[in-house]
Formats: sequence, structure tokens, C-alpha cells
Amino acid sequence: MNQLTKDGAGQARRQNWKQDPERVQRDIIEVATRVFADQGFAKARIEDIAAQTETSKRMVYYYFGDKQGLYAKVLEAAYLRMGQGESETVLDAMAPDEALRRVITFQFDHHRKHPEFIRLLMVENIQNARTLRETGLLEQHHDQARAVLDRIYRRGVAEGVFRPGIDPLKLRLMLSGVSFFNVSNRPSFTALFGDRLWGEEEQQALREMLVETLLTYVMTPAAPRAEAEPQKDERMINPEIHPFLATWDEKWAALKPDATPADRRKRFEVIAHEMRLPTPEDVETEAVHWIESPSGPVRVRVFRHNSGGVQPCLIYMHGGGWMQGSPETHWDITARFASFNRQTVISVDYAKAPEEPFPAAFNQCLAVTRWTHANADMLGIDPAKIAIGGDSAGGNLAAAVAVELLGSDVPLLAQVLVYPSCDFDRTRPSYLENPDGPLVKPDGKVEAMYCPNPADKVSPRVQPLLAESHAGLPPAYIAVAEHDPLRDSGRAYAEALTKAGVSVELSQGEGLIHGYLRAMEFCDASRQSLAAMAAWLNARNEA
Repeated sequence: MNQLTKDGAGQARRQNWKQDPERVQRDIIEVATRVFADQGFAKARIEDIAAQTETSKRMVYYYFGDKQGLYAKVLEAAYLRMGQGESETVLDAMAPDEALRRVITFQFDHHRKHPEFIRLLMVENIQNARTLRETGLLEQHHDQARAVLDRIYRRGVAEGVFRPGIDPLKLRLMLSGVSFFNVSNRPSFTALFGDRLWGEEEQQALREMLVETLLTYVMTPAAPRAEAEPQKDERMINPEIHPFLATWDEKWAALKPDATPADRRKRFEVIAHEMRLPTPEDVETEAVHWIESPSGPVRVRVFRHNSGGVQPCLIYMHGGGWMQGSPETHWDITARFASFNRQTVISVDYAKAPEEPFPAAFNQCLAVTRWTHANADMLGIDPAKIAIGGDSAGGNLAAAVAVELLGSDVPLLAQVLVYPSCDFDRTRPSYLENPDGPLVKPDGKVEAMYCPNPADKVSPRVQPLLAESHAGLPPAYIAVAEHDPLRDSGRAYAEALTKAGVSVELSQGEGLIHGYLRAMEFCDASRQSLAAMAAWLNARNEA
């Protein structure tokens, strides 16, 4: 890189610092968390942290003062994340024993999912909790954590469910001890006894053993137990999703109960704009085209990596229940695909139901795909490296277009289907397990508005799982979410493709919900999932 290029890149980064300093600080803390957890305080270097965030030592010192100040902020962020998740998990309306069960399962699962938190605590233990004491975090977290258990315990005693005379702090120590040891001592325990206890089923059994041990100790012998909720419930959702849901619900609360689909579209656009992440600096987003189709003209926005040349292409259909959404609401996803893979992404603003039901959206997405292939030279893309993808309803449309083009003169390199709706079978377990979402409620009204004619519903253009054959379809990356009503529809499609000889990569989305890519600002697993599907696609682009 020459000096002029370096200066330009540096100037762009400094501009980003000015535009979104809070985001820069969050990025620094995120990277610093990994570095301090992996290397400890003494070996961690500010230079390495700055390099991984594309900032500078000067910027790190500007925001955090020194290495000790950054380390203190890392600890504070880790404790706040756990405390927030725990406080949102416990509901005073629950029976006391179920509330206690929630606290136990949350902490056990949190520590498993965040081993970096445990490693940070190990560093603090070596230093005799020096930073925790100096910053006041010990007192702050102690008061918050103790208040949670105290409130549950007092209520249980008052209701005659819990035995009196128990110190809730001792319960906290027993709970923390097992949850901490389960992560911190895994290497040595495994070396001595093998790793059998760290399989998923064994870990769930161990968590249940911890729950039963503490409940048996604290409950009065005659007290009836609240029936334990199924494993799918909220306590298993990644705790980093909860702050996103709180923000999401708060923003949607401004919508009136009698809002029309058009009202919802407008509100979605506003919310998506308010929550949009900074656009990667290496992606151009201004190009817009209008394409003719049998169902009228359709707008597309082009996200193109600024490296130029002939690039691979992803045609992307946004989610939104076929009724809302646009290239602008899904900007964060398409811009990052373009940046990660140095490629072009064409985002389709297809027709929306109920005003324009099936086949309008399908016809337009199909027309865009044919147009992209025919205009590859003008777009600067490789016609042999055109993939198709989408999320939710957009995943349905992408899969349906791929089926439609099977054996045609428009070859597709791959398909990326994110929590897709591949059929309308509402008897699947995931629908029964997740009747209230979150984020999407499977009441059947959406499908009826998209496809009001019952005769059309048997078509693979509406339900791609119903295609007579899936043999010969392009390789697929299918990402589902554990706590999603549509989970089993995506799994069924992955199974159908696999049986037809199609190469399939299935991401199970453990702990995640429908629409989790919208939570990238809050949830590390969401960011990692997008990076994984982009990496899978990039491998095919480069093959």
C-alpha cells in the first residue's frame, strides 16, 4: 500500500470515528475482550487491539485513558451483559421455584456461551480482584446479583414454598461454583477423565442436576413444584438477543393497533433506518435500476465492492412476510456480503402483499435474476458466478426462483437461504414449540395474504419444498434458528435437497431466533453467523 493510499484509508477511518464514536468504542471493547481473555492483562498489547479494530493506539488511549482503563471497561461490559440478561430472564410473575430455575439455567448457559467471561474472571482472581475492587464493579454487581436471588427467595418463603433460614448468598456461591468450574476446569478435567461430559446432552443433564440439587435444598418438602417449561423456552435464547428484542419491541410500540400493512411498511423503514449499522467503507451503494417484469417494473439497489473488475454476484431477496421490507431495511446484510466477499449484491424491492399477492413478487424476482444474467457485462459481474439468496419470505422467493430456473439457460452458482419459509406445514414441532415467536408469530394470516388462491398453494413457486424433484439444484447454505417457528421448514428443505444429491450446509442457529441477523449490533452469534454464510459463499465464488 503506498503512502497516498494509507493516508486515504486513515482519513476514512478518522471520519468514521467522528461519525459514530460509540460504535468505535464498542468495537474496541469487543476485540479487547478476546485479547485480554486469551492473553491475560500482562501479555495483552494495545497495538494488537488497535490493529484488529483498524483504529490506533492514540484512539484507544483517547477513549479509555490507558491499558488499565480499557481492561476495566472490558470487565464492566462483561458484567453488565450478564446482569442485564439475568434481570430480563427473571419474571416476578413466575412461581418462585420456576424463577429460581430460570436464574440457575441462565447463569449455567451464559458461562458456557461466554468462556471469555470466565477467563477474564480467572485473570481477576490471579490479581486478587484488583480491578473489580478499584472500579466499584464488585459492589455494583454484588448488589444486583444478590437482589435477584433475595427477591425470589423472600417471595418463596412468604408463599410457603421455600424453607426459611437459608442465606441466598450461599445459593449464589453453589450456583456460581458449578457454572464456573464447568468452563474454567474443562481442560484439566478432560485430561484426567475425558471429554464425555461436554456433549450437548450431558451438559443439559448436568444443568438439570444443578437445578434439582438447589431446588431440593431450598424447597419445603410438601411444596408442589411448578412444572418445568420445555427446553425451547426463553431461558435458552442467547442472552444477547434480549436487549435487541427490548429495543425492537419499544420501537414497534409506536404503531397503532389498527395499523394497515402500508402503515407497517412505513414504520419498518423508519426502524430499520434508525438501527442501521455503519456501511462498510469499501462498498458502493448508490446504483439503482428498474427492471421490467410480467408483474410490472421492479426496483433493485446494487451493493458493489469498490475494488472494481469482474465480480461474483449475489441476488438477494429481503424478508418481511411478503408484506414489508426493502433493500433499505436489509442494508446491513447486503452491504456486508459485498464487503466480506468483495462482490456485487443486487437487492430486490419486489411487490408486496396484500395489494400485490402471488405471483407478483415471484415474477419480479425471476425477472431480476434473468436480467442480471443477461446484463452481466454492464453490471461488471461474472455470469457463471451468480448466486441467489434471501431471508425468511425472501428465502422462500430465492428457493422458488432456483427451482424455476433448474435446467434453464440461467445457471446459478449457489443459494443462501436464511431462516426460510419453504412450505406452509403448520404441524411441524417448531410451530408448536414457538407459537409466540419471538419476532414472528405463525398465525397463518401472512401466508393467506401472500397467496390467497388455494389452488396456487400446491405450486413449488409458492412452496418450493413441494417441487417434484430437487435434483440438480445449486449447492445451498441453509441457516435456521433454534427458537423459530420456521426452523423445521428450513430443516425439511435441507433434508429434501440432501436426499436429491444437492450439497447442503445446514447452520442450526443454536440459541437464536427468527430474524436474528437484525440483532448484529447486540449479538456476537448473529455477526458470526453472517460471516459464516458469507465465507461459505465466497468459497464457491473462488472455486
